[in-house]
Amino acid sequence: MKRRVLFLSALDFKDKSIQVIRKTPEAYASAGWEVEYIVARDNCPSGNYYYEREINPVPIKVRRIYWPFAELRSKLARAPCLLLSKLASIVVIFRLAMQAKKVMKESSFDVVYGYELQGVLAMHLLRVANLLTGVKTISRFQGTFLNEMLRGKQYLRLLFNADLILAIRLRSDLLIMTDDGTQGDQAVKKIKKGSNARWVFLSNGVDEFEVEEDLIRGLAAKVNPENKTVLLSVSRLVGWKRVDRCLEVCSRLKGKGFTDFIYIVVGEGDQRKELERRANELGLTGLVKFVGAQPNSEVKNFLAISDFFMSMYDSSNVGNPLLEAIRSNKIVVTINNGDTGKWVRHNVNGLIYELDDGFFDKAAEDIIRLIRNKNERLEILNGVGECSRQLLWTWDQRFLAELSEISEVLKC
Repeated sequence: MKRRVLFLSALDFKDKSIQVIRKTPEAYASAGWEVEYIVARDNCPSGNYYYEREINPVPIKVRRIYWPFAELRSKLARAPCLLLSKLASIVVIFRLAMQAKKVMKESSFDVVYGYELQGVLAMHLLRVANLLTGVKTISRFQGTFLNEMLRGKQYLRLLFNADLILAIRLRSDLLIMTDDGTQGDQAVKKIKKGSNARWVFLSNGVDEFEVEEDLIRGLAAKVNPENKTVLLSVSRLVGWKRVDRCLEVCSRLKGKGFTDFIYIVVGEGDQRKELERRANELGLTGLVKFVGAQPNSEVKNFLAISDFFMSMYDSSNVGNPLLEAIRSNKIVVTINNGDTGKWVRHNVNGLIYELDDGFFDKAAEDIIRLIRNKNERLEILNGVGECSRQLLWTWDQRFLAELSEISEVLKC
């Protein structure tokens, strides 16, 4: 008889961004599980899904509800929007729980899987309602900035994120924290201090890239007809992703007399117009191309035609775009924050900098040096390849590790 799992999540599937949301239930289905997925989709016009189509992967049974106040949230200033979004999150938690209650009256499940804080808290509402007797519970988080807040004693931010702290603190049979460089393992240790909770710390997977040469040549001819050095970034265009820092590096390249490059910005978000304005202000017209959000299947083609990958987030840079850049053997230009330094070592397998006043100039000088010195460039590329072989998992390896943990939980 097949095992059955019920996912509760406020993160819908994506085609043009992080793939792990979709890959997780698909992995369970591929392993022979029957999968139901209750998801609350946020269609806020200023959010992360307005450019994403709704996806219903076969054979997963998807039940979709929607976040409230979508239009209103998009029209508010930052502070009231954050407060209304917090209220919307609470509403979503109760709606997910109510939907799950209906589903669990129709069917029984071996596992209920709370995905991120709304899904986890909804799962615990089911526990309060005595609906999880004999059911194993999984709490899953994609990383968290909580350790940064705890270490910096940022009490106001911690208060605002009390729901996330609660979600991590509450008991489940297994907690899975993603190793995305934000030091989520340290946050779990601090929040669960004194408990004997079972939890694991797992990085995401990145599969080997297979590209079609005709497509690569066609893309290169379209976006880089003059065969210049290609700098690339892939991210949502939101404040904390700090694409503006990448633009500053490009400005310093130009200031040093090097203009034989093009910076391709893959991504969409509420900062796009501001970033386009900033690029023009810096005199980078013709050197920067914003190509919008791209399906994940197309991102690999942009990586294939690039030479350097830039990622300069505020907190940690170890997201899937950086891991995909390593897998595709590109030189990463990044900032030493979070656990980024565990993946990128300066002049060994990439370029990584402390965030100080001289950072932009140093990065520009090093990029020019590597472009002009083939031997140094090849030495670093060899380091990238070694990092890929030693540290990266494929998605199959990643989910084999998770499913092995689930198997142990089911034995208890």
